[in-house]
Amino acid sequence: MKHASDRLGIYEDMLECSRAMRESAQQQEWDTLIQQRARYVDDVEALQRMPQDGRLNAQERQYCARMIEEILEHDRAIRAQLDARCEELTQLMGSSRRQQALVRAYNQGQGTLSQRTRPSRGSEGRT
Repeated sequence: MKHASDRLGIYEDMLECSRAMRESAQQQEWDTLIQQRARYVDDVEALQRMPQDGRLNAQERQYCARMIEEILEHDRAIRAQLDARCEELTQLMGSSRRQQALVRAYNQGQGTLSQRTRPSRGSEGRT
């Protein structure tokens, strides 16, 4: 029975972590989200290593199912926030590329313009 209570404890930790990750995503605290994700992955790996001999009773299975549903709900919300952030970053990168291209074009035009407006060596001093 010890393994069953350990398993439930891990699911409870995962649920707590998924709540914190959702909050971090909503607050756009990306570094914090990454740190929390590492803890979440540790919990998932611990769950995978756990022996399967500890059976859950009906009440524990229901409790576990509710936790999993809430974890999945948090995951969907986190993914929506991450998708929005990816779109925002994509737009910023596109804008940055366009700006860099304009600067390069402007600088190339400046070089051409300065060469045309610079007096030639033979014409300096002639008037």
